[in-house]
Amino acid sequence: MFRRFRWFPLIAFVALCFVVAGCSSATSVGASSKKDTAALNPAVAVIDGQPITQNELDERVSQQIYEIRQQALEQMLAEKLLDKEAKAQGITRDALLAKEVEAKVTEPAQAEIDQVWEANKARLPGKTKEQMQPEIVKFLKDQKKPPIQQSFLKSLRSKYKVQVLMEPARVNVGVDDDPARGPAAAKVTIVEFSDFQCPFCSRVEGTVKQVMENYKDKVRFVYRDFPLSIHALAPKASEAAQCANEQGKFWEYHDALYADQTKLAVADLQATAERLGLKGDAFKTCLESGKFAAEVSKDMEDGTKAGVNSTPSFFINGIPVVGAQGYEAFSEVIDRELARPGK
Repeated sequence: MFRRFRWFPLIAFVALCFVVAGCSSATSVGASSKKDTAALNPAVAVIDGQPITQNELDERVSQQIYEIRQQALEQMLAEKLLDKEAKAQGITRDALLAKEVEAKVTEPAQAEIDQVWEANKARLPGKTKEQMQPEIVKFLKDQKKPPIQQSFLKSLRSKYKVQVLMEPARVNVGVDDDPARGPAAAKVTIVEFSDFQCPFCSRVEGTVKQVMENYKDKVRFVYRDFPLSIHALAPKASEAAQCANEQGKFWEYHDALYADQTKLAVADLQATAERLGLKGDAFKTCLESGKFAAEVSKDMEDGTKAGVNSTPSFFINGIPVVGAQGYEAFSEVIDRELARPGK
């Protein structure tokens, strides 16, 4: 049987994926010994000699607590907004949803019905398309309800001037000495951990450019490397970009790699450098020597500590935004950060 999508009458509005910062344990130990430091942050487990510390565990627990609070808050907001609007219109919440959501769900086209049937008919022996059509129609209509409801809730949030005052969770992510655009004193700093072979990283490039164009000197953007193990060409591509950075052309090289991700073999990396006018011999020596391998590893280590496990992963003033999300996912966080007093 084809899988049914259950539609819940109340959907949490805008589910940004946040990762929670742990307690900022930047305590001044002074002349305390390593033994004292370990006592403040003991290991709770060890893997091949590498400890998992109490602070790391607490960060993970804090992440889960924050996510639960975030989801509960959005659910409460949705319920209260619907009740408030229903009262204003003199109808029940169910009647409001029927009017503003269910009534706006369009009937699926026959082509949509046929597509679902063709994808699932092998699992429905003895059934005909005509027999299954009512269930397919319901399945397709249920899929259309969530975005309609989200749009309605968004309009209610604006109408009733919703303000979310709960402080978002933040991760303390350093910028190291990695390539950056925008003023160092900008009110908002975006740190991206990315992979030159990742198709989603390439896809989000347009959004990043739009953010930088629209916010100009209000935002500083820092690029850090996080080549995934599933992408064999990514580590060397990261090193190559650092070699280009050494010659003052990181961003040109960065753009070229994302523009054509089929050209990431070592010979291609060298050809790209020559095409961009880099000093070929110096670039080749840099790349072959592995000069920046440790730099790339440091980025990965910092990313892992920050909770990065996929690319692209962004931190906007420490607030995680994960994946190739659209412009609105970034602008919502940036606008909130710009509006924060005393930041």
